Amino acid sequence: MNILTIFFFSYLGFTVGPAKVEKTVFGAETMTEVFEIQNFTDDSLRIKVEFEDFDIDERGKVTFYPPGYFASSLAPRAVINPEEFVIPPKSIERLRATFSLPVSEALAEYYSMLIFKSRPIPTRYSTAISVAGEIGVPVYYIMPQNARKSASFDSFVVEKDSLGIVVSNTGNVHLRISGEAIISTFDTRIMQQDSLAEFVILPGKQRRLKIGIDEKLDQGGYLAKVILDYGAVELIVGERKFYK
Repeated sequence: MNILTIFFFSYLGFTVGPAKVEKTVFGAETMTEVFEIQNFTDDSLRIKVEFEDFDIDERGKVTFYPPGYFASSLAPRAVINPEEFVIPPKSIERLRATFSLPVSEALAEYYSMLIFKSRPIPTRYSTAISVAGEIGVPVYYIMPQNARKSASFDSFVVEKDSLGIVVSNTGNVHLRISGEAIISTFDTRIMQQDSLAEFVILPGKQRRLKIGIDEKLDQGGYLAKVILDYGAVELIVGERKFYK
C-alpha cells in the first residue's frame, strides 16, 4: 500500500485530515498547520506523532529514513503540539505543527512524512495487545525563489502487451503527475483511452510505468500517445507508432 495515498480507511480505527500538505512559501519564515484526528472506534486511542524522512523509487515504493536524514527534512524544523495524546471513543482531537523555514537558504523544497501511530486503550479488559495502525501525511513546502519545476520522458517503448515509459523529474521540487494514455489508428480513431493514477516523483528521481494494451485490438498499425500533466504551463507528450 502506498503511504502517499489518501488515508480514510475505517479499519485503521481513525482518520487524519488533511491527507497531505503542499504549499508554496512566499516570504513567511513560520508556517503552522492544524491536523484533525478522528477516532471512529469504541475504545480510546493513544496517538503518538513523529516525523520520518522518505524516498520514492522508480517503481513507486516508499522507503523511510530517520528524521533529519536528508538536508531537505522538515523534522529538525518542526514543533508538534501535542506529540502524544489520547482520543476518547468517537471523538476528535486537533494537533498543531509549526515549521520554521529558512527562506534565505538555497534549498528549493523541504519535505517529510508526519506519522500518526495509534494503539487502542481497551474499555474492556483484554490480554491481547493490538495496534490500530499508522497513517502517514506527507508535508511539502516549496521555496519559490529557488524552485524549478520540469520533467521529461527518458524512454517510451511499445512491448507486446503494454506501453512502457520512464519519466524523470529534472527539476528541484517534487512533481505530482497525472495524465492519460491514448491508442488510436493512424487516421486518429481512438481505440483505447486510459486515465493514469496520480503519482509523485521526487527531485532528481525517475518513475517507470506500464500501461496495458487491450488484447482485443485488431491487427494493424496504431499510434500510442501518453500525455502527462505535472502542474506546469506545458504538458509533456510521448508518441510511438506500433503494429500489432
